[in-house]
Amino acid sequence: MDDFQQSTDETKSTRFVHLYPGLRVLLYISLIELIIFITCIFLIAKYEGLSMYEAFYMAVITVFTVGYGDITPQTTAGQKTVILMVVTGVGYISFFSSLLVTTLIEGKILHLWSEIVMERKISRLRNHIIVCSLGRAGSAAIRRLQKEGIACVGIDINEERCKILRDQGHLTLLGDATEDAVLEKAGIKRATAVITALPEDGDNILITMAAKDLNKNIRVVARADKKENETRLRRAGADWVTVVGLPAGTRLAMAAVKPITSDFVQTFLDEYSLKLEEFFIEKDCPLANKAIKDINLREKYGMHILAVVRNKQTLANPSADEKILPGDIIIVFGTPDEMEKAEKILGFSCPLKL
Repeated sequence: MDDFQQSTDETKSTRFVHLYPGLRVLLYISLIELIIFITCIFLIAKYEGLSMYEAFYMAVITVFTVGYGDITPQTTAGQKTVILMVVTGVGYISFFSSLLVTTLIEGKILHLWSEIVMERKISRLRNHIIVCSLGRAGSAAIRRLQKEGIACVGIDINEERCKILRDQGHLTLLGDATEDAVLEKAGIKRATAVITALPEDGDNILITMAAKDLNKNIRVVARADKKENETRLRRAGADWVTVVGLPAGTRLAMAAVKPITSDFVQTFLDEYSLKLEEFFIEKDCPLANKAIKDINLREKYGMHILAVVRNKQTLANPSADEKILPGDIIIVFGTPDEMEKAEKILGFSCPLKL
């Protein structure tokens, strides 16, 4: 049996564990009542000398209490059988009706059906990404993955978080991502990557170990709350680790989708001591009202302009002919020394470190 078939069978075997308790009771009682009903049909046919259809007809009008007009039990054994049907059948109909009304009012059936549909959709996924924890970072990662056209499943122990993303059309599972059963239900054996963004580093380490144990080829992208736990996560098997406060959920998502690019950016910023910064352009700034090609930031200071923010609009990768206007915010990257030098010479105002 392949991994997918095994996972599907496990999902089916555990599905009824999560059913509404009242519906499970109804299922058991229905099975018992069905056995009694069929048995009574055979007994009536035997004791009253009726055909199976006539016995079935008598059983139906008995259970639904519509009375007898054209056919009635004549023997003592037949009458006792009918009494048994009245007691059990009428009681069952009353219980079924009350439970059905209560369940519909509480919305349990609709919730149950949505859970089943959700699990079926997840069971059909291949090469998807699992996002553990749907806080700010996890939610941002899922939205970014959607923009990239990558199928993903979110897991969170908080029902409200799951509901918010589910209402937006995302696949989510309510459960503890540190448990193997929940990861298997999310399709860990068929997934290509796992993003673990829980607030506790210990939980992220557990998920990393569990993911690698369940699928040795899966890529694990982890978030660390403390810098010293970055090494522990890598020892646990994480392929890419980020510390809180640096990249957000979007960076996590890109690390799962485009690992080579993300590794390059991480190395580029860390090993070469580069940093991102944003500067406000005042009226008297030497760069004001000049085109990017004319200010020569790269040649003079080794700084590269990544974007220009103007009137709350971001111009990413601006062209060389784009003018820098007073009131603009330019986002640049370079070495700390170059940043400091440019800040003093050019008179940049209020640098905001990213």
